[in-house]
Amino acid sequence: MRGGLSGMGVIASVLLCTSSLMASAPDELPAARDGREPVVLVHGWAASAADMATMRDAIAAAGYVTYVANLPGSNNIENGKVIARLVAQALSETHAAKVHLVGHSMGGLAMRYYVKRLGGERRVRTYVAFGTPQYGFPFACYLDENQGGQMCPANPFLADLNAGDDTPGNVDYFTFRSTKDTPNITRLDGGACFHEIPDVEHFDEPKSPAFAQAVLAAIGGSCPGSYVDLPIE
Repeated sequence: MRGGLSGMGVIASVLLCTSSLMASAPDELPAARDGREPVVLVHGWAASAADMATMRDAIAAAGYVTYVANLPGSNNIENGKVIARLVAQALSETHAAKVHLVGHSMGGLAMRYYVKRLGGERRVRTYVAFGTPQYGFPFACYLDENQGGQMCPANPFLADLNAGDDTPGNVDYFTFRSTKDTPNITRLDGGACFHEIPDVEHFDEPKSPAFAQAVLAAIGGSCPGSYVDLPIE
């Protein structure tokens, strides 16, 4: 984990782009300058890249080069590989040093797998997950492994992901939830900014102005809630 939340840079330029994962881009992307870095957005379970459009537009309007992943399914190991490719594309096209990762629901697990198990901690400035069942969602235990079952608290994928420090590397971690999300599932051990937003339905979170405002604060270097250093078990 990073030592606090200071030192995260503000970043620049405009518009969405995407890889083989979501269509299409302007002919040229503005290069990252003066330490400003792109944002990679990752959608959640039973969703698609289109569900992140409102969040994408809010972030792009604030001046960030924005990429949106289109996950192939609910296997977060495979999803993590997709994120790795999109991050590599973003860094290559913008010439930035690192990216900001922003993900909803299950997408936050795939992002954390990329950071923790695929070397992403070297390429990520900020990890922002909202509505993500970091410690599992009991309903997912009724789902097939490749249909969301990896979100089951007893699933081996989740047990491996939560072994040791949840917040490794020189990355700033943020975990947000709605008061309508299941309590405690957004926990992250090892140090993160925790923030709670009232009365937003889970699937409406990517469209919520309150969540967009919190995300913009996070990638801009501010904790909109409280920094909590939970124990590592």
